Amino acid sequence: MSSYNPKNEIKLMILYMLKNVSFSLNHENLSNFFLDKYTTFIIFQDILSDLVETKLVDEYKTKTSVFYKTTVDGAEALDTFINDISPEHKKELDAYIKENKFKLKEESMISANYSDNNKDSFKITLEINENKDETFKIEMDVPTSDAAVTMCENWKEKAKTIYSYIIKQLL
Repeated sequence: MSSYNPKNEIKLMILYMLKNVSFSLNHENLSNFFLDKYTTFIIFQDILSDLVETKLVDEYKTKTSVFYKTTVDGAEALDTFINDISPEHKKELDAYIKENKFKLKEESMISANYSDNNKDSFKITLEINENKDETFKIEMDVPTSDAAVTMCENWKEKAKTIYSYIIKQLL
């Protein structure tokens, strides 16, 4: 029997969380759970980097977020070593996922990104995606990087309201 390694258990817990939701989780979603109780920021970053480097987790970056999803190899590793996660930790993960699943999904569906068009403008892309399908997308040019950042941040808070408003106006 191998000796207990808390970093390995946290890796498995991350894989467990990613496998038990049907969508990608962003960095904030993961860190909110693990940093509150299980590890420090530096160790958490090291663990996530290792999971990505070993191809157990896929990473997708935008200008405003980083998203993670378990790979086939990650799911197989979890299946092999699932008993190395303590029953107490599994119970906590299950409760967290159940309690926060709607919020986690909503946050993972909304994305905002911007890029430098040229020296006079920035292009912002605001999206709502469901099951990796683009449900709604707005692209526009804005004059400054400050405006791009502000609009991307506001989109995360107001996407549902804006989307609902547009749909109501069009129907």
